[in-house]
Parts: sequence; C-alpha cells; structure tokens
Amino acid sequence: MKKTLVISAFIISQFSILNSQFAFSQEYKIKFGSVIPKDSPWEAGLKEYTKEAENKAGGRVVYKMYLAGMLGGEVEMVKSISMGTLDAGAFTTASIAEALSIPELQVFEMPYLFNSDEEADAVMDAMYDKMSEILLKKNVILVQWGTNGWRSFGTKSKPITKPADLKGMKMRSQESEVYEKFYKALGATPVPIATPDVLVSLKTGMVDGFDQTPIYSVASGWITAAKHYTVSKHIYQPGAVLLSKKMFDKLPEDLRKAVLPNAEAKKALQNSSRSLVRKDDAEVLANLAKNTGAKVTILTEQQRAEFKKATQGVYAALEPKIGKDVMQMVLAEIAKYRAVKK
Repeated sequence: MKKTLVISAFIISQFSILNSQFAFSQEYKIKFGSVIPKDSPWEAGLKEYTKEAENKAGGRVVYKMYLAGMLGGEVEMVKSISMGTLDAGAFTTASIAEALSIPELQVFEMPYLFNSDEEADAVMDAMYDKMSEILLKKNVILVQWGTNGWRSFGTKSKPITKPADLKGMKMRSQESEVYEKFYKALGATPVPIATPDVLVSLKTGMVDGFDQTPIYSVASGWITAAKHYTVSKHIYQPGAVLLSKKMFDKLPEDLRKAVLPNAEAKKALQNSSRSLVRKDDAEVLANLAKNTGAKVTILTEQQRAEFKKATQGVYAALEPKIGKDVMQMVLAEIAKYRAVKK
C-alpha cells in the first residue's frame, strides 16, 4: 500500500513538473487588430510596444498584427476584444466609446475642448486611472494612450471656412454620437461609415466629405477623393491600445507583466508614440498641397471661434450621457493645466 502511494506521489510530482515546464516554454500568440495604415508612424509606435513586450517575455509572446482594417471596422474589433474573440488592438477613443457603450470616453473628443497637444496629453494622463477602471468593467484592459491628432475637413466641392458652408452637405461621420451631433450642429447630414468603407463612399458620392487628421487622410488615401482640405482642428482625437481581459487572464503571471508595461515604461511608450505621429503629421500637412494637389485652407483663430460657438450645444446634449462628474473632472484638469501655464 505504501509502495503504491509513493509511486502515485512520484507520478503526480513528475506530471506537475512537466506541466510547469510546458507552461514556461509555451508560446502565446496575440492577435492584434487596428485600422491604422501599414508603414505609418502609428505602426512604428505599436512596434515599440510589441517588441518590448516580446523581449520581456523571452520570445514566449508573439504579436500577430492585422492592420489597415483587415479584421473590419473599429467598432467591430473593439466588441471582439471585449468578448475575447480578438486579443488586442489600437483604436480611437470614440470607437471604443461606441462599441462598449462607454459614453464617458466621448468627453475627450468634444469639439474645441483642448488648446494644444501638451494640454491634451496632460489631461489624458490625469484621467488614465479613471478610464482604466471603466474599461475593465467591460472586460477590456487599457495598456496605454496614443494619438490620432487634430481632425480637419476634407471636401470634394469647396473649402469649409464658416459653419454655413457645411449646411446640407453629407459628411462621413465616425461611428460615434459626438461626431453625429457635431455635424448636426453645423447643419450637415452625418453619415456614419466604418473606416474601411470611407474611400469608396467618397468616390461613389455617398458622402461629400470627411474629417480626419492630415496624416491619416493621406495614409488612408481619402485625400485622393477630395479637392479641398480645411485646417480647422475642430476635434483632438486620442487613441488607446487595448487588451482582452479574457486573453490576459490566460497568461502566466510573468507574461502578464510583459504585455502590460509598468508606469515608467507606459509613459515612455506613450510619449514616443505621440511624438512619432505628430512629427509625421506636421510634415504631411506642410507638403499636402504639393504632394496631393488638394487646395489647403488654414482657418484663422476668428474663423475657428465661429465653429466653436456653433458647436457648443454638443456639450449640453452629451453631458447627461457622459456624466456631469466626468465632464467636470476633465474641465478641472484643463483649468489646472492652464493655470500652471500662465
């Protein structure tokens, strides 16, 4: 009897050792989706994150990247991450808000909210923990913030220099309530279209224009279907890198630490990613007319003020959904930043 027990204990111990060795040597593939274009500064920023994670994991984690909308639109992919059928991805905050019914995230894309990149970064970083808690309730883990940048108007028939110019126009709207209300406030008809379908919609006349950052307008090819680009900088758009909690929970503890950077690493990755995008965006805008043939119009501060005034109703319309507490938190952070800068 004792001999049998000893043999059983030995077998169990050996099985446990084999299991632990298998777990230690097992390779985990992380399926990563996004609509960001290939060979872009966004991809370069993502590679910094994925390479660092893979190195920390000692080669036991491998990211499989599916960019340029290969897996569908943003809303579709974000929902998949929440359900656990997609492991990770990088998306705009507006798409995350729409996909997961998190109206709080729309606060960052309210029209004319921020005055500068530095201000936006400071507020986003201050709100990181709050938004991370909200996302976690949807089975999504916030890895780090990113940026898409300042959105402006691309149009087929005329430049947009005053709010009245948009009246009656069909404008591609991101699939988010904040963009739909923004366009309605300006008298335009918002047409929500997923990112992969925008170019064909512009070419077929389904829409008369769009709003996007200079660099994304070029990288996506949207600018080829527009004759005018009006630098209005009406909305600053952040982005975020997300992980599926379902996938994350399956990883061994050491690999969880590898794919989720600590505070110091996160800050460095965020700053680098933002810098890469902004540097290229500035260069693209400076050469937009020469390289694309589009006529570029830059609005004066007085002209931008007219758009700001015309869209202030968006705040009152969305505050009940976003939540007065969240809105006040963001406005307080903005006020704090501006007070220090004075």
